Amino acid sequence: MTGSAAIRLATGPVSWGVDFADAPGNPPWQQVLDEIQRSGVAALELGPVGYLPEDPERLRGALDARGLTAVGSFVFEDLHDPAQGDQVLHVAERACRAIAAAGGSVLVIIDRPGAERVATAGRSDAARRLDAGEWAAMLDLTRRVAEIARRHGLRPAFHPHAGGYVEFRDEIERLLGDTDLDLCLDTGHAEYAGMFAHEALIAFGERIAHVHLKDIDRYVLARVHGERLSFWEAIEARVFCPIGDGLLDISGVARALGQIGYGGFATVEQDRVPGSGSPLEDLLASVRVLAASGLGSITNRSSLE
Repeated sequence: MTGSAAIRLATGPVSWGVDFADAPGNPPWQQVLDEIQRSGVAALELGPVGYLPEDPERLRGALDARGLTAVGSFVFEDLHDPAQGDQVLHVAERACRAIAAAGGSVLVIIDRPGAERVATAGRSDAARRLDAGEWAAMLDLTRRVAEIARRHGLRPAFHPHAGGYVEFRDEIERLLGDTDLDLCLDTGHAEYAGMFAHEALIAFGERIAHVHLKDIDRYVLARVHGERLSFWEAIEARVFCPIGDGLLDISGVARALGQIGYGGFATVEQDRVPGSGSPLEDLLASVRVLAASGLGSITNRSSLE
């Protein structure tokens, strides 16, 4: 069994609010890489394809110059919409080329939140499930994305995501029962969906290929539920916070990761609106808490002092 201290921490542009490569307000990619380097976290997910340079030599040069290692990246597209199939596969191909060029190993696959489920994110009783035909179509497209990842030598991992059509426990179990896909378990999104993250890690442990570490502000979450805020409104309200400031049971997560023998990367994230807050300071605060809990290792510990 692998101890939680053996887990290597990573981060990524998502913590700077970069969910979409062309979003207004995104910080320059050079700034994000510079601040990741300053944080002492020496590994990263690349973020949405097109944000960092896609030219292999330029991308590797930008990472190497800062001593950074690529873990992987994600596809954040409308998997639930068959009409978007060509676009989804095009993005997946680009993302996988970039990951492979940078030396990463994981493709995280996410069904992008659509209007219907964004409105009911976090509220299982109010969220419509896909019918059999819709579900089959989504899985077919997801499998094709996974095939692209494998062709590039990458490990695909499906990320249950707030506001997507795989969010709640019954949907995760349905996915695992209907496919051979592994999971990227996000502690913040698990909690948002009404699960205890440490219990979800144990429940799905055999299928977990990658982990995102994220925390939730319990007071903002109460407002989200009380006012029926959509997921994007919750992000604007700063429902996600530095690890240790929210409701996440960090000790429980550490024990669960040790119990399931997880020994890969764990990406520290904090979903936010681009340009809001202090991403570097928040990342440093999160890493300090994780280090104090014995969860994860980084290269440059002097950044925590």
